[in-house]
Amino acid sequence: MKPKTKKRLIISVIIILLLGTLITRIFAMAVLGEPFFGDTLTSIFSKKEKEVSLDEQSLSKLKTLIHTIQSTTKVDTAELSFLDDKIKNAEVIGLGEATHGTKEFFELKAKLFKYLVVKHNVKLFGIEANFGACYDINKYVIYGEGNAKEALSKNGYWVWQSQEVLDLIEWMRNYNIGKPKEAQTQFYGYDMQSATSEIAWLERYLSKSIPNFDKSLLPAKFDNDANKLKELDDIGLEKLQKENQDKLKKLEAFVTSREDFLKSQNQYDYIFAQQSMKVLGQKLSYFRNKDFDTAYNFRDKSMAENIKWIRDINNDAKIMLWAHNGHIGKGSFSDDFKSGNWMGTHLKDIYKDKYYNIGFSFSEGGFVAQSPSSTNIFYLMYSFGKSLFQDELWLVSDNFVKPHPKSYLTNTFSKLETPIFFVDLKEISSDKKLEDFVNREYEHYEAGAVYINEKSALWTTNLYELFDGIIYVDKTSPAENFKKGQYAK
Repeated sequence: MKPKTKKRLIISVIIILLLGTLITRIFAMAVLGEPFFGDTLTSIFSKKEKEVSLDEQSLSKLKTLIHTIQSTTKVDTAELSFLDDKIKNAEVIGLGEATHGTKEFFELKAKLFKYLVVKHNVKLFGIEANFGACYDINKYVIYGEGNAKEALSKNGYWVWQSQEVLDLIEWMRNYNIGKPKEAQTQFYGYDMQSATSEIAWLERYLSKSIPNFDKSLLPAKFDNDANKLKELDDIGLEKLQKENQDKLKKLEAFVTSREDFLKSQNQYDYIFAQQSMKVLGQKLSYFRNKDFDTAYNFRDKSMAENIKWIRDINNDAKIMLWAHNGHIGKGSFSDDFKSGNWMGTHLKDIYKDKYYNIGFSFSEGGFVAQSPSSTNIFYLMYSFGKSLFQDELWLVSDNFVKPHPKSYLTNTFSKLETPIFFVDLKEISSDKKLEDFVNREYEHYEAGAVYINEKSALWTTNLYELFDGIIYVDKTSPAENFKKGQYAK
């Protein structure tokens, strides 16, 4: 080999290695939450972070402010009576979760809902699931129609297909038996991310209600195949959006023109059909949003509007909401609350002090999420790259995390040696030292439907600003999800 050729080859190899290293480190930083230079190098050259902690006196004071919860399932009205004064004026009560797959979170939220139904006249239950896809669950809860597990399987999100949620649905059905309609509980989804679920419900409803209904009036189930959507460029997506928006307008006009006839058959179903078309319109306006702030603000604002609709048609009855901490929180993507807000902020704007929210936090333990078969960075880069062109599904599985050394708030909660407790954050404000400690941004485990590793699941948030109260669980376990070991969308 000639010297010049050999030199060029060496330079080319060096450039390729540098580029490869650069790409992998950018990926690790952006997706996995790792420092650009890796944990080892960063720890060597970075100043050691001072641990944030409470002194023994403040820790003792904090312990006097917490309310112990003995069981995740047993509903003891005396045990939960500490909530009475805090929620006496609340009409919309939001319960979050730090993961979408924690058994204790699910059971505690079910327990609180039962308490709210029995003691505070809460009759509506709303969950972060597709609006039309929860219709069958509500029919089961009210009338006992169909099968609870089958209805749950149609809700649109695999994360709720668990024994804990099914048990709650069965409790709601049993509670309703023999009660007049105004005293019964109801189950609603308020999300708008699935056009297919709305169209499927409208197709079933209109085909049943109108003889020889022309199904060509319905918009296309365009989001039924995510891979086909990825094949379309911006022009194709714009055309798809406009075609279906035009079809939706015609469908709305068609349904409205038959209002008297449809109402005579079932007034509630007609009203539900009108809202289903509105939710479908939300999805058609939303699905092309690429900017995170714009997209999430639109989604969360739409969910708040759908919750208002649920209350409106039920004479402003009280409602308990079930969603991830992020949606429930009174937070924003911007300091000025202008570029995008979470659902809790939109609900606060609508209901003011009638909205009360509780976040959930934990130190360590297990939860269910979709996870990659390997955390090797090259596999992850391949998998993420593949997902740009077609759905790259990961198995639903149990995952476990240990206490994180920089999760100073949850580490402090763990020192209270109380496995499960509630703390009202307004009560903390009575002690300046405690307030200064809690009212800060800390790292917390916050996992959604997907989990890669501990770092990717850490969010930096100020729980004091986001929530009225916190339920803390020291050690968690995975929910009994029916999709474990499967590839679930």
